[in-house]
Amino acid sequence: METRCAHLGGRPDGNGPFVPPIVQSTVFNLGSAAEAEAIFSGEREGYAYTRFGNPTVEKLAEAVSSLEGGAGALVTSSGNAATLCAVTIAMAGRSNKLVTHPDVYGGSHELLSILSETYRLPVEVVDPADEAAWLNAVRQAGAVLLETPSNPLMRLIDLRTTIEAAHGNGAAVIVDNTVATPYNQQPFSFGADWVVQSTTKYLNGHSDVVGGCLVKRDELTAQDRRVHKNLGGTVNAMEAWMVLRGMRTFALRMKAHNRNGAAVAEWLSGHPDVTKVHYSARSEGRQGDIYEQQMTGGSGFIAFELAGGGEAAERFLDRMQLITHAVSLGGMESLATRPAMSSHRGMTTQARKKAGIADGLIRLSVGTEAVEDLTEDLRQALGR
Repeated sequence: METRCAHLGGRPDGNGPFVPPIVQSTVFNLGSAAEAEAIFSGEREGYAYTRFGNPTVEKLAEAVSSLEGGAGALVTSSGNAATLCAVTIAMAGRSNKLVTHPDVYGGSHELLSILSETYRLPVEVVDPADEAAWLNAVRQAGAVLLETPSNPLMRLIDLRTTIEAAHGNGAAVIVDNTVATPYNQQPFSFGADWVVQSTTKYLNGHSDVVGGCLVKRDELTAQDRRVHKNLGGTVNAMEAWMVLRGMRTFALRMKAHNRNGAAVAEWLSGHPDVTKVHYSARSEGRQGDIYEQQMTGGSGFIAFELAGGGEAAERFLDRMQLITHAVSLGGMESLATRPAMSSHRGMTTQARKKAGIADGLIRLSVGTEAVEDLTEDLRQALGR
């Protein structure tokens, strides 16, 4: 993957530039009436309007699809936009419920609530910890949306058994692979139908672009592109180019995130004021078995719970010096936040409790700084 990332964007033809150009144009010359008709009808490849397609954006789609192992991808304006497109496509013509789990990303939870309230999308929320109940719901699903590891509790879902159960009823499975990344997990190798990514996070890796992408295991259809064109909040060429540039260092950055994440999780587990550490690479029991089956690294994403609850969490955030109090994850810098008051505040208190989002829970995105500097900041911020 390191070699593939270094060459993302394709080798130039002849004397062409190695770095793909930024085609910052909303419109393209359609040529003759016959040529325009061939483009609009799909008889030949071509571009008409950037919302319908753009050469730079297409380069990014090809790059993400390549790393995930898919057959095609569609770039969106955010991770939530990618999820919206995938759910819309997967549920088309399906009357059964969309099955998901309580600790799916807070933005996805809020999106599904809006779709349910506005368009009467049938949604069933089932805890995968009860595998029998989860698989029973999946076998009757119209489609399945899951995130593994979940954000922020790093809970794992068995992809192989879930996908087999869903496919028995002809239901598509959408996997949010943002936290794991294609470096640590390949959902298509287990039969997933769609993978969604927030390219804002690890793929871009520099905290300067918001974007998303949905990748399909099979070839994209005209209907897939139609949904994307009208719902996907498509991006301009400059944003796509910035993500593509960030992805060239993706594999190198993930090595550092995996290393630092494991070291910080180990350090936190030994602190007397930390009651629990959530990190996929430290999973035990059934969760540990799932990790061994489908992941190769834990990334730099950790959640931990403080004995002092919400007050202790606020005190910790106020005392940080190197680590920044900010939302998001996957950048070079370390960030921490309190999910109950940020990413999951759109959920009701009851829904947060059901999802396991405690008041004293801290979400930590471990960056690429020196581990010694990170643990020193954690030590002083957690000081009594």
